[in-house]
Amino acid sequence: MLERFKLATETHSRNKNYQFWQLGSHAEEIYSEKFMWSKIDYIHFNPVRAGLVSNPQDYIYSSASNYVDSRGIIDVEVVQIPVVNVLNSNSFVKYNSYEK
Repeated sequence: MLERFKLATETHSRNKNYQFWQLGSHAEEIYSEKFMWSKIDYIHFNPVRAGLVSNPQDYIYSSASNYVDSRGIIDVEVVQIPVVNVLNSNSFVKYNSYEK
């Protein structure tokens, strides 16, 4: 693995010895609840997009199972799913889209 990380440094001048992260990855401030849920869903759906599982909660290393049925392999702090204001049609966002 170290050889691969070392090889990755050859094409980027700012790296000295090894490159572990893909270029382009960067931290983003969570500025709203909607943005937070979009990032959580994005992460949870990565194994589905990669064709590893059919449902996010089926991927053993994902926290998606903690959200769906509290059976994750590690304890995580689960963000509470907000209550939707049914009188305001703008508040309907599919936050927990991977629940069965």
